[in-house]
Amino acid sequence: MKRWPLSLAVALGCWPVLAWYGRSMADASNDPWGGLALLTALLVVARAEPLQPPRQPLLLPGAIMLLYGLATLAGLPIALRAVLAVSALAALCSAQKLGRRLDLPLLALLWLALPLSASLQFYGGYPLRLLAGWLAVGLLKANGLAVGLDGAVFLWDGRQIAIDAPCSGLRMLWAGGYLTAAAAALFRFAPRQAALAAVLSGLVVLAANAVRAAALFYLESGLLPLPAWTHEAAGMSVFIAAGLVIVGGVFRIDRARAVTA
Repeated sequence: MKRWPLSLAVALGCWPVLAWYGRSMADASNDPWGGLALLTALLVVARAEPLQPPRQPLLLPGAIMLLYGLATLAGLPIALRAVLAVSALAALCSAQKLGRRLDLPLLALLWLALPLSASLQFYGGYPLRLLAGWLAVGLLKANGLAVGLDGAVFLWDGRQIAIDAPCSGLRMLWAGGYLTAAAAALFRFAPRQAALAAVLSGLVVLAANAVRAAALFYLESGLLPLPAWTHEAAGMSVFIAAGLVIVGGVFRIDRARAVTA
C-alpha cells in the first residue's frame, strides 16, 4: 500500500479545510500552539518504524471521508469538517505506519493542531469558568470562608470578584492534552493506556484550575496583600505543577505497563 500518495490524496481531497487552516492559523485570535501539535504529529509518523497494517486498512479512513463528503454536501461548519478530515488522516497514517486501526495519541495531536481556540473560548470558556468557580468555592469553604458564587463571580463580604476569561482553563486543558498525547505517542500506548492517561490529564487540569481560581481569589480579595505580579506568578506556578503531575502520571502508566507485560 503506497503511503504518502494516499495521505496526500486525503489532504488534497479536503482542500477547503487546508485553506481554512491557513487562514485561521494567521488569525491572531487563535493561539499559535496548534503548529507545535501538528509538528509533533508529523514527527510521530515520520519516525515510526512501519508495522504490519490491520486488515482492510482503508476501511476506517474511507468511512470517515464519506462522512466528510456528506458533511460538506450538508453545508456543515468548516470546523466540524476539519475534525473529520484530520480524523481520516489519522486513521490512514495509523494503518499505514503504526499498525493500528486508529492510534489515539496521533488522533489527539491532530485534533489539538486545529485552530479552534477562539471558538472554544467563545462556546466553552464560560461553562469552564462556572465549573472552576464551583470547585474553588468548595475549597474556599473548606478553609472557613463564607464564599458564594453567582455565575462566574465570587460573592464574599459584600464584594464581587469575577473569574476572568483566562481562568477558564482552556489553555491549561490544551497544554495537558498536548503533554499527554505527545508522551503517549512516544511510549506507543495502547488504547487502554492512552484513555487512562487522558482521564488522568483531564482530572489534573480540572483540579489545577480550581486551585488556581481559589488562589487568585485570595489575591484579588485582598486577603493576601501581595504585589500585582503575583497574580500571573500564581497562575503559572499551578500551570507548571499540573504539567509535572501529568508527565509523572504518564511515566507511572508506562512503568505499570512494563511490569504487567
